[in-house]
Amino acid sequence: MQKFVGFAVLCASCWVLADVAVAQDTPPADTGTVIRTTVSEVSLDLVVRDKKGKVVKNLKPGDIQVYEDGVLQPLVDFRLVTGPGAPQKAPAPASAAAPGMPAKSKPVSLPLRQLNVVCVVFQGLDPSTKKWAVDATKEFLQSDLPSDAWVGIFNLTSRLSVLQPFTTDRRALIQTASHAFAGPALDFVSAANTVLSMNPAVVTADQNGMNISGGELFGRAIGDVSVETSQSAAFQRADLASQNLQFSHIEASRQTDQIVAMIQQFATLPGHKTVLLMTPGLTSNGDPDRFKKILTSAANAKVTFYGIDVHGLSENSTAMAGASALGHVGALSQAQGSTGTTNSAVPGNRGGNTTAPTTPTGGAGVAMAEARQDDELHNAVRGSDPQAALRALSEGTGGFLIANTNDLRKPFQRIVDDVDSHYEAVYHPASAKYDGRLHKIEIKTARADLTVETRAGYFAMPDIKGSPLKPFEVAALMTLSTKPLPHAFDFRLGAYQFRPQAENSQIGIAYEVPVSTLTATAIPAQQKHRLHLALFALVRNGDGEVVDKFSQDFAYDIPDANMAEVEAQPISYSHPLSLPPGRYTIDSVLVDVEARHSTTGTMSVDNPERKGLSLSSVVLAKQIESVVGTGDPTDPFQFQGRRVVPDMAATLSPTAQPYVYFVVYPDKANADKPTVQIQVTLDGQVVAEQEQDLPAPDPSGAVPVVIGGTPVKPGNYELRVTALQGNDSVEQSVKYAVATQAEPAAPPNAAATAPAAQP
Repeated sequence: MQKFVGFAVLCASCWVLADVAVAQDTPPADTGTVIRTTVSEVSLDLVVRDKKGKVVKNLKPGDIQVYEDGVLQPLVDFRLVTGPGAPQKAPAPASAAAPGMPAKSKPVSLPLRQLNVVCVVFQGLDPSTKKWAVDATKEFLQSDLPSDAWVGIFNLTSRLSVLQPFTTDRRALIQTASHAFAGPALDFVSAANTVLSMNPAVVTADQNGMNISGGELFGRAIGDVSVETSQSAAFQRADLASQNLQFSHIEASRQTDQIVAMIQQFATLPGHKTVLLMTPGLTSNGDPDRFKKILTSAANAKVTFYGIDVHGLSENSTAMAGASALGHVGALSQAQGSTGTTNSAVPGNRGGNTTAPTTPTGGAGVAMAEARQDDELHNAVRGSDPQAALRALSEGTGGFLIANTNDLRKPFQRIVDDVDSHYEAVYHPASAKYDGRLHKIEIKTARADLTVETRAGYFAMPDIKGSPLKPFEVAALMTLSTKPLPHAFDFRLGAYQFRPQAENSQIGIAYEVPVSTLTATAIPAQQKHRLHLALFALVRNGDGEVVDKFSQDFAYDIPDANMAEVEAQPISYSHPLSLPPGRYTIDSVLVDVEARHSTTGTMSVDNPERKGLSLSSVVLAKQIESVVGTGDPTDPFQFQGRRVVPDMAATLSPTAQPYVYFVVYPDKANADKPTVQIQVTLDGQVVAEQEQDLPAPDPSGAVPVVIGGTPVKPGNYELRVTALQGNDSVEQSVKYAVATQAEPAAPPNAAATAPAAQP
């Protein structure tokens, strides 16, 4: 499904699910808010940030200007809302109001809310830190988050993987977090820090044999770690430490690339994105230009990071290994000029009782370590505080770092306040007409360093029968707002009037879409094809206001053996409308979901009022089928347990056997018996004519009539029906053509401006 970002619908609350790379079928979507026809004000949520991405909370009404469809809108009210359930600031007094703002404001309880998207991301976790991260996530999900905040859970490795697609279901999120990482948690933290605290190993050989030096723990190595003291174990530990030194630049670049890729993927989501990055820290490659580009990319993507150090409050600080490395570099500097001395530390020294860092023993060991002193210093400086880069990323995008604590309640509440802090600007809309059209919103600020996040516009929709808009319907409204309107395939559309003498006439809307124009996706493993058609229609009255809407979804899985037969048939659909007399416009959007393209069509419908004896439109039908179940009494194409399927083809085939269907509504105040006259002309010449009495009407006052066996010789036909009752008469007709064997059927009329039968 296509995604549409930044728009709201003044109708029932709805979400537009976006199809993005990070979450294949469950990304968040944009939300709309119900604005009933009795509400004459729009309440707009504004999130204002400074150039660093931090939420601004000290604006005055005069700092903001709201434009709708290019016209400046005087504000009725302007206030700051600082979090869920938090008391709102009092409305600004008239003296502080923007120009044109009335002193007295009227509260609006149904605002155009800014979309809240929260992304919980696990990155670089080992078995011991996974448990802390999961517990922290569960605690965050149980905080006072806005009920409409969409939360997704992800794991960041070489790619961003979805653990829980975006949802507002907190229970589902907590369940996902609880099972995010299966298996027991092993304590690798201390061991990993110890490896980083090793001396590089040096192997020398002389007449006495091979000698391995190095591999010892630094004097400030992590305590309470069981370490094998054999020479081979020391060599293995030192080899791991050497690999860490050699690949530190690569690791820093890898982590940077992960952050960049994550920002790019989250940029496709609507609204502002709050990212809780659960990580043991970030390694910097020391490139300030590269880091500045990351911050700029995050600002453009509307992403705010909150770094969370998953070590929590730990006795063994994540900076200890880096500090040990710095101590080692210092010891090397002191050892210069004293080659050949032997440090008092011995292989396997666990550092609990020594104060001086251990240096490699022997002249060759010192010489090797001194040769790599600059590399070790650079690595130690960058690795001495893995929280530094995480802090810079968080604060540079408007968030903050949470570290060295196990009490997450206060920092999580600060995040929640940031997520839901916004200004509420209330104004009267430029037009009070609910026309279903897109009204664009533009915000201007008095300060150049501010950016405003809000709706790019809204669709003015009435509350129709309490039915909320479905995601596809919102997407269809977007399609109807595009210029030019898309036309990817053809379809037929017809409108037929029934019960014209009633206060609200019944209008039967019929669609016909040739299957051959749609895309069928092959599923070889299941030996079938998939067809998927979605339909949406908007009904406007003569003043351009929306009075009704309807939609239908058609999804079919067709066996390969039946595809040829299915492709030769159209998809038919009819929908009943109840409308007062007048002229209407029906705007339709049909989407070929498998092909991901759409087509549109507009049709005008006249619904005249008729008193006394009445006659419906004359419907040319391709078949009369039985109704399954109880049927729909509001459907004018149904009668006596049967259903009429209209045929809207401009030209029928010579083998067609069409029916004609119409309904007579006798005047109850007229005692005369009603009759009906039927006349058929071929190329202007009368070929059949008949008059007959009608049976008594059914309890609803209708007399349905079906005529079969109409002439099917090649030529142009008109079938005229005249209903008579005493001195009163009413007439309707339908025209159609029958092709010769050599003539192909005419293509469908895409715009459906001339249907087979008009009211």
